[in-house]
Amino acid sequence: MATTDKDKVFTALEIRDTANHDSVGSMTGEFTAETIVVHNSLNQDCELQLQGSADDGANWIDIGDSFTIPANTNDYQTVTDYFCCYRLQAQCSVAPTTGSLTSWILKTHGS
Repeated sequence: MATTDKDKVFTALEIRDTANHDSVGSMTGEFTAETIVVHNSLNQDCELQLQGSADDGANWIDIGDSFTIPANTNDYQTVTDYFCCYRLQAQCSVAPTTGSLTSWILKTHGS
């Protein structure tokens, strides 16, 4: 039976600029990251880039293409590449004035 876990990597992040924002890291350990879940209550679209690290977060590598979560939308992306640590980068091209961004990395272990 599979065991599941999740790490909240953005917690109600109130973005109010167009700067790049890094999430906290999610260590996979014996788990495999499967899915990224995003709740975007910002009043602007938010572009996310998944990053992975092979050295516990010392050096980050972009994984795949960035993806956009439209304003006031909940969505998910599937993770297909294994790294020992993951994080997200979030950036809005227009500064939001309301709302926040929350995101989890869902993980499984076993079958």
